Amino acid sequence: MANNSSASLLRKPQHILELNVEEKRRFVESFDRVYSDIDGVIWTMEYNVPNAADGYAALEHAGKAITYVTNNSARTVESTVSRFAKLDMQVSPEQIWHPAQTLIYYLRSINFDGLIYIIATPKFKALLRDAGYQLIDGPNHFIEESFEDLARNIFDKQPVRAVVIDVDFNLTSTKLLRAHMYLRHPDCLLLTGATDRLLPVAKGVNIIGPGPFASILIEASGKEPSVLGKPGRELGNMLMQQHKVSSPERVLMIGDMLAQDIKFGRLCGFQTLLVLTGGCTLDQLKTETSSDLLPDYYADSMADFVKLFEEVTPRAHV
Repeated sequence: MANNSSASLLRKPQHILELNVEEKRRFVESFDRVYSDIDGVIWTMEYNVPNAADGYAALEHAGKAITYVTNNSARTVESTVSRFAKLDMQVSPEQIWHPAQTLIYYLRSINFDGLIYIIATPKFKALLRDAGYQLIDGPNHFIEESFEDLARNIFDKQPVRAVVIDVDFNLTSTKLLRAHMYLRHPDCLLLTGATDRLLPVAKGVNIIGPGPFASILIEASGKEPSVLGKPGRELGNMLMQQHKVSSPERVLMIGDMLAQDIKFGRLCGFQTLLVLTGGCTLDQLKTETSSDLLPDYYADSMADFVKLFEEVTPRAHV
């Protein structure tokens, strides 16, 4: 009964088109900056979200500064800009916050100087090497089913001072075992990127994300990780510092995932808005009972912003 009572006290997310005119006006005047997810909000693996680009155009016309914050490290900033262009969205590389960029920013902020063992995509590794960091990875070959061959591939005396784990489509147990060996050193940092436990890849189809694999290292090593993807607070601190955000409540975080986007926004003190075009359905939203995962607002899609601004008086566009 106590749980049901607590659930009944949870605030109810409001659909932006169900607000009255004055509430809509207050909403659009309550934020200056937008942090937005990409996958599941603007496009999915199957299709582009209809008229999502028009929603962002409406936000920009209203004077909102937009930065796209993604957990997807399999795609480069350049390829993301190109895909935006195909939707007639003129997005600059500076508007995209990529997981590798977050990691580089963090390493520089702590003056990191040392060897990094990395589990990530080749493109992710290339960005770090271009930034001047020394990386080792692997093994990237098939190993024999014997403890002797396993030992040759996981025990290593190189002075690794940070283990990074993000998305790796060729992740193996051997890589995790090797990472765990490095983490035995008391000064070795554990840095995690995307924490998604499930990734929606098609309607009704999810695949295991990188989060569970990072959890293996966290549990095995007993180390507190620095989480550099959503919903990590480290990422929020970097964004606010980079954009000189002094009033987090005047930031709107838009996303399609409760555990990544909405939780991230709430941890940082942002306003939050969920769109129902990706990883969360309306039924899932209505049955969610954790206050940390409930958004302030929701919309069917980004296209709802077009109608929202049409119904708000011109002074909301000043």
